[in-house]
Amino acid sequence: MRTRFIFTSLVLMWPLFAIAQSIGGQRIFSFLDLPTHARVAALGGQVATAVSPDGAYQLNNPALADSVRKNQLSISLMPYLAAAKYYTLQYGLPIQNKDPDRHSGWAVGLQYLSYGQFNQTDPMGNSLGTFSANDYALSLTHARTEGNFTLGATIKAVGSSIEMYSAFGILGDFGGIWRHPKRDLSFGLVAKNVGYLIKNYGPTDANLPFDLQAGMTIKPQHAPIRLTVTAHHLQRFDIAYNDPNLNTTYDLSGNPIPQTTSVTEKIARHLIVGAELLIHRNVHLLVGYSHQKRAEGKLTTSGSSLGGTTFTGTGISFGASVQARGFQLTYGRFTSIPTAGTSQLSLRIDLDQILNK
Repeated sequence: MRTRFIFTSLVLMWPLFAIAQSIGGQRIFSFLDLPTHARVAALGGQVATAVSPDGAYQLNNPALADSVRKNQLSISLMPYLAAAKYYTLQYGLPIQNKDPDRHSGWAVGLQYLSYGQFNQTDPMGNSLGTFSANDYALSLTHARTEGNFTLGATIKAVGSSIEMYSAFGILGDFGGIWRHPKRDLSFGLVAKNVGYLIKNYGPTDANLPFDLQAGMTIKPQHAPIRLTVTAHHLQRFDIAYNDPNLNTTYDLSGNPIPQTTSVTEKIARHLIVGAELLIHRNVHLLVGYSHQKRAEGKLTTSGSSLGGTTFTGTGISFGASVQARGFQLTYGRFTSIPTAGTSQLSLRIDLDQILNK
């Protein structure tokens, strides 16, 4: 029965993987790439798996819906670039499981990015008032566990608006987790943002931010640390971006020499490594490293053949988590470009514990 359940689910999900768009070109709904929780931000920005999940991971892999327990609320705030602010909300629905032999869970989520208010003027510069811009995603997640396997799916309504222009789509995430029966070890696979763009801003085509991820989380026995490795954008091998206007070198005839990226570098750009130091049962320290963010955050100079200088903090993230009865507060900070570091703060509230006091 368990094998049939897993096989059937993968067969149904395969056509969705096949039609998913790759990265590059004109993309829409890019805000879905932002960290959904301060713990995720501190671990490098993306997480596909977890063991003993202490944070809200359902928006990263729907199979991790058990990271948001029933009647558990998680709220996150990220002051983003300039006046933009990013909010996420995740809540475990108190739906009873009718089958005691199968563990299942339901959760809802909200991602909202507000870009603030902008001045609107006519071609002559006369003020016409103000307008706003925002992105949002409202999601419903369900996961079911049989044996050591958990499969989950998320369906979400995603929209974006700028003044009188808007875009809308129906997207889905599909993921699976395998947990070791005796050790703190898990493997995960997730296809994110598979779906259909119903309405775009204009007649031009745009790619959805599809991302195929795989991950592993392990806690070595008797060691107070959890390690997480996440591989992202596996649907495309070469995700390196070489700006033709930067670091251009020329041959003796004055022709530009194309830049090349080594195979090792291409592989490394897919990887994110995170570590969680368990210094106390209620206090955890977190650190992460994203090689892609570090590589793309290089300070470069046009015409230079040295490849640019890397800003010290780019690609490195860190944070801390403190919890008490019914509450958990998590802080994460990451730097993806040399000119800005971004912080995220998350609060988890266990409503059952609070209300039953």
